[in-house]
Amino acid sequence: MPDHEDPLDLLRELRDVGVAPPRSQVLQARVSSAIAEEIEREQHPREGGLPGSSPGRSTAERSRSAHRRRGFARLAGALVPVVGVVVVVLVVAVFFGLRGSGPSKTAPSHGSVPPSHGSVELVYLAQPSAQTPVVTRSALERTVDVIRERLRSLGIGDADVSGSGTNQITVALTNVRNTAEAEREVGTTAQLLFYDWEANVLTPNGKTVASQLKAQDPNAIEISQGSGSLSPGSPGAGSMGLYQAVRLASKQPYSASPANWRIGSQYWLFGAPGSAACAAAARDRGTVPASGQHCLLSGPDDNLSDLKAGLPRGVSASQGQTLTIQRGTIVLQAIPASFADPTPIGDPSAQFYVLKDDVALRSSDITNPQQSSDPNTGEPDVTFGFNSRGRTEFQSVTAAVARRGDQVSAVGQTLNQHFAVALDDQLITIPFIDFKQYPDGINGDNGADLAGSFTITSAQNLANELRLGAVPVNLRLICVGAPSTSACRSARAR
Repeated sequence: MPDHEDPLDLLRELRDVGVAPPRSQVLQARVSSAIAEEIEREQHPREGGLPGSSPGRSTAERSRSAHRRRGFARLAGALVPVVGVVVVVLVVAVFFGLRGSGPSKTAPSHGSVPPSHGSVELVYLAQPSAQTPVVTRSALERTVDVIRERLRSLGIGDADVSGSGTNQITVALTNVRNTAEAEREVGTTAQLLFYDWEANVLTPNGKTVASQLKAQDPNAIEISQGSGSLSPGSPGAGSMGLYQAVRLASKQPYSASPANWRIGSQYWLFGAPGSAACAAAARDRGTVPASGQHCLLSGPDDNLSDLKAGLPRGVSASQGQTLTIQRGTIVLQAIPASFADPTPIGDPSAQFYVLKDDVALRSSDITNPQQSSDPNTGEPDVTFGFNSRGRTEFQSVTAAVARRGDQVSAVGQTLNQHFAVALDDQLITIPFIDFKQYPDGINGDNGADLAGSFTITSAQNLANELRLGAVPVNLRLICVGAPSTSACRSARAR
């Protein structure tokens, strides 16, 4: 087993490299607690699972789940009846609690070089989002509150977070040992998104999977049903490399809707296989160019100036190919083999899917997320309810998925259909709905139960993040530097 796929090894590594600020006793305690929990799991593995294994459940565990608390739905690979309601299992492993520990997707493109530790100032530009078309003072204040609470939940309680002007937020951190970790937590959107999978995911010809199932298109069948032992949404189950995915997405027409997650265009810049630009980018990043593949030079960004500013040293924009994805289409990374160590988007092995950006539910549709425990197994989990819109939309999307499954299935061939759950631009799970069991969809009145290979710490982190909610605006980092540097003063003066 690779080192990083073992949660225990990952937690030990995080502890050894100093993921917690030196004065953050809360975060230190959380990491220590998580390590202790994983050691306990390693020494006393539960039935049907081994430490560091896939977060699936054994047959015995599935049968015991029939005696779980009443009233919750559970997201699983399949949606099945449990005590008269649906139980749905969201396999998140330790992804939510530790997702900030992985490599950042893009480096800061403005301001001075960020210090590795000590005091640091982050300056963000608040930009419109699909939910907040105009950045208002109240939206800015809400964003400040969310950022402040996120940092407090990390044990960084002495951060100074403030809004300035009409669209800027400044975060001043002192005595921070891991600046990159704090930066990722501050700037992340943390939006939980639900999509009707087959109705939105595209095959290489640019058509939706749903529109090609009756014709038995092989690409559509593979993306819908998986391939061999690979479940839908996995790398290799009809997925494609980053350049192929972005190129396909760039060919899709503009399509604005209130259901979009992303507004505005998104820009990417790639180098050609074997090009001098790819060689220079690899040298700058300390990697080796992948033979025969396009390399990511910069992006994604929401404007061309940032795209150019993010280029590796010694590379100009004219040396690469710029691709633009218009509003209405998104690229989501395939479900990672290891949630604790997801593949960076620029890695040649990373895999992706292209979807129409038609969100059915999002973080704002859930209520009262809480860290809890499975009463039968004792495993940590997260429970939440749906608000009135969430209940209606959950019923609606699952009903549409179930009806389509009935329509595209034939004698001797059952093609159950799916909905996808993503966190920002990362696919998490794609459970299917048994249309024979649920021809009219699933009632969302009883809420849902998110479970997987949680530790208490990662379940608490997820519950806190969902409770705080996604930030209402998009955040663009315009400066990272020591406090009061001239670069950050200039950024704040814009």
